[in-house]
Amino acid sequence: MIIISPIIRLVCKILSFILYLCTLVAAFGGYCNPEYFALPSVFTLMLPWLGMATFFVTLIWLFTRNWITGIAGAFTLVASWGTLGDAAPLSFPKSVPDGAQTFTLLTFNCLHLNDLKNPTDLSDNRAVRFLLHSGADIICLQELINIEDPVEVANLPESLRDSLYAAYPYRAGDRKMDLKVYSKYPLEMIPFATNGRRVDAYQRKFARFVLKIRGRKLNLINMHLASYNLTSDEREVMTEMTSVKGIKESMSEFKGSIFGKLKQSFRNRSDNIDDIIELTRGSAAPVIVCGDFNDVAGSWSYRKMREAGFHDAFSETVFGPRHTFNQHLMLFHIDQIFYRGPLEALSVKRLSLNTSDHYPLIAEFAFLPDDLMDY
Repeated sequence: MIIISPIIRLVCKILSFILYLCTLVAAFGGYCNPEYFALPSVFTLMLPWLGMATFFVTLIWLFTRNWITGIAGAFTLVASWGTLGDAAPLSFPKSVPDGAQTFTLLTFNCLHLNDLKNPTDLSDNRAVRFLLHSGADIICLQELINIEDPVEVANLPESLRDSLYAAYPYRAGDRKMDLKVYSKYPLEMIPFATNGRRVDAYQRKFARFVLKIRGRKLNLINMHLASYNLTSDEREVMTEMTSVKGIKESMSEFKGSIFGKLKQSFRNRSDNIDDIIELTRGSAAPVIVCGDFNDVAGSWSYRKMREAGFHDAFSETVFGPRHTFNQHLMLFHIDQIFYRGPLEALSVKRLSLNTSDHYPLIAEFAFLPDDLMDY
């Protein structure tokens, strides 16, 4: 033990510094344009878990009085906090400002209203029943083309669909896209164009809507940005990278088809974010951009949104990390709610419905007078 212990400590210290380095790369990976260098963006996907691992490893080193290694871990956390604070926030819900009008918005990648837990039950539709009783004023759905198509939505009793329509009399969405908005308030879908050219619905992954809420105008963009398009086998490769042996066996495939798909998805999302920012530029009315972002806090696309003046409702109102994707052990927070203008996010809750591979989020907002907003 006299000989082995120093060796074990040295190995643990080396592994700790590798962890610190990975955490720093993840925290600052969003500053690297994936068009030129995409690997840091992959690390950013894992930032919450790397940050938590760094925190606990740092505590162990400090508790055992290994000061240099412990202080290095503390420095890593401090240096990473700007991004960690968005990925694993330490915020709390806010109270309603005096006299403010409020509304609630639910965003949900509903997976065509299928039920992963009960796929053979055709007598009811848990997702639609959940939406009906959610209490949300506005519902933004992704991965739904036509709720009335029995091929897409096979387990929806007509009476339940009619009840949903009665609760949400205002509905909009392009039949060519898998983006729909249901509302208790009047809304319309606005045709999209940028720089004088119309953008094909298959190229863009978002749709723009305008709502009138008790006399107030709200611009809303519902998005389902480019996914990673990994096959079931490729997802298995990702989840098997939990041991040294698993990493060795998986790295060759990761460096091939998987990494190529990840790079392309980062770039496609960046292009759509450019269009969203251009579309909302100069608008004085409140704007919400929400939906399946398919990327995490701190990513290149996320930073673009923040630099364009958008706030992250989740990071401003929630304590601790929450994953919104729930399959294949790829527990990422990839559903986002951004906002800008005379609005204030009061709360965001991740709901427990498990019919889809995403959990729904519901947020409460308050309209504010223009002169109270810090743009």
